[in-house]
Amino acid sequence: MISAQGLTSVGMPQIPAMPSVPEIPAMASVPHVARDMMAASTAMTAASILFNPFDVVKTKLQTQNQLNADASRRIYNSTLHCARRVRLEDGLLRGLWLPGLTASIMRDVVNGGVRMGGYASALQMWHEVVPWGAPRGERRPAFATKLLAGMSTGAVGAVLANPMDVIKVRLQAESGSVKSGVYVTGLRQGQPPSPGFVVSAWRLARVEGIREGLFRGVGANCMRAALVTSGQLASYDQTKLLLAANAVGPLKDEKVRIMAASAVAGLVAATVAAPVDLIRSRIMDDARSAGGSEGKYKGTLDCVVKTVRAEGPFAMWKGWAPSYLRLGPHFMVSLPLLEFLRIHVFDLEAL
Repeated sequence: MISAQGLTSVGMPQIPAMPSVPEIPAMASVPHVARDMMAASTAMTAASILFNPFDVVKTKLQTQNQLNADASRRIYNSTLHCARRVRLEDGLLRGLWLPGLTASIMRDVVNGGVRMGGYASALQMWHEVVPWGAPRGERRPAFATKLLAGMSTGAVGAVLANPMDVIKVRLQAESGSVKSGVYVTGLRQGQPPSPGFVVSAWRLARVEGIREGLFRGVGANCMRAALVTSGQLASYDQTKLLLAANAVGPLKDEKVRIMAASAVAGLVAATVAAPVDLIRSRIMDDARSAGGSEGKYKGTLDCVVKTVRAEGPFAMWKGWAPSYLRLGPHFMVSLPLLEFLRIHVFDLEAL
C-alpha cells in the first residue's frame, strides 16, 4: 500500500490549501453607540411595520375636515369607522398596511436609531453635566435628567428624519383607490396620487424646496418627538424602577415588569404628544391637501390658533385613540424587543 506521503513524493500535485475565512469581529468590538442605534433601529422598524394601519387611521382623522366644525362633512366619524371604511373601500393591505410604509421604515431606521439608540449615551452625558435631583457622582440619574435626555435625542432624530416624515404623512393622508389616474376614495378624491417614496422626495425638494418641502413642519416635529421620547423612555425607566422596588406576585418577573412599563410608556407618550402630533400632521400635509397652493397655515402657532378657533380646544386631541392604539401596542412590542436585542444580539446591558 502506498502512503499519501509516497504519492506526494513521486510528483502527484498537492491540493492547495483552502484560503482562511476571516473571522467576524466580536460584537463587543463595534462601538457602543453604534450597537445602541442598530438595536433601536431594528426594534422600532419591526414594530412600525406591524402597527402601520393605526398610523394610517390616525393621520386620516387628523387631516380630514380641517378648520371646519361641521361634523356632517367628515368622511370618517371615529377610529373604528375609519378603519372599517378604508378596509371595505381599499382593502386591508392596500388601504391600511401599505400607505407610507416605505417612508415609515426609512424614518424609523434614522429617527428610531437616534432617539432610542442615543438615549443611553445622552442620559449619561446629561447626568454628568446637569445632575438634577441627584448628587454629583450618584450612579442613578434623576427623573428630570431622563426627561432631558429623551427630549434631546428625540429632537435630533426628528430633524434628521423630517423629510421621511413629511412623505409618510402625505402618502397616508391621501391614500385610497385609484381609477383613471385619480383617487375615487379617501380624502383626496379627484386628485392624482403622489408617486412612490423616492420620486416623492425628489419632487418635494424640487417643487417646494428644502425648507418648505423636505423640512416642512420641522419645529412641530421636533416638539412631538421630544415629548414622545421623553415621555416614553422616562416613564418606562421610572416605572420599571418603581415596579422592581415594589415587586409582588407576577411583578417579581422581569418580563412582566417590562410589559407593564411599556404599557404605561405608551399611554404617557400618546397623551402628552397628541396636540403637537395633530399640528405636525396638518402642517406636513398642508400643501398637498391644498392641491399644491400656498396652504392653510403659516406655521406652528398659526395652525394652533386656527384649529382651536374653528374646531374648539378638544380638536387638538383628534386621533388620540388610534395614536394610543399604535403607540401602546407599539411600545409593548418594541421595548421588550429592544431589551432582547440589546442583551442577546448586540451585547449591551438592559435599558
